[in-house]
Amino acid sequence: MIDFIRPAARQALHRWRETLLAALVAALGLFWSLTSIGLVQWFGWLVTLLGLAMLWSAIQRMRFVTRGAGPGVVQVVEGEIRYFGPRGGGFAAVDAIIALSLSADGSYWLVEAEDGQILVVPRAASGAEALFDAFTRLPGLEMEQLLRILAQDPAAQARTIWRRSARTLLT
Repeated sequence: MIDFIRPAARQALHRWRETLLAALVAALGLFWSLTSIGLVQWFGWLVTLLGLAMLWSAIQRMRFVTRGAGPGVVQVVEGEIRYFGPRGGGFAAVDAIIALSLSADGSYWLVEAEDGQILVVPRAASGAEALFDAFTRLPGLEMEQLLRILAQDPAAQARTIWRRSARTLLT
């Protein structure tokens, strides 16, 4: 069968799929709320709000993801971050993370676990987008602050994005 969509266009659609779906849900809800009456109109407003919330989340995820093909594979399975790379790898339970940093050049996540191990994960590794959901589980981490740091130029040293508070370590 002949592919009617160019590979570059297919990649762009794949990258924007979550954002496009959220915009479609919001548009459908807006259509229902503006063209209907009664219960369907109220349901339309609800769907519109749901679509806008999905759109906000999708835009945050787009800002988080790095383009390119970095070395290795990242998996997040049952609350554990696993990285398999050409020069090593490792794993860290999300609940055992005590610090999250970004390398000076901005191309690696530095995940420090309770046992002192530092897991170095390329931002462009295959599957690294799953880290977004894992990082949202870190108590007190502000995703908007993380996204602002990602947008900054390279720094002279690694930047700490989040550190577990002493009170959280005691419980």
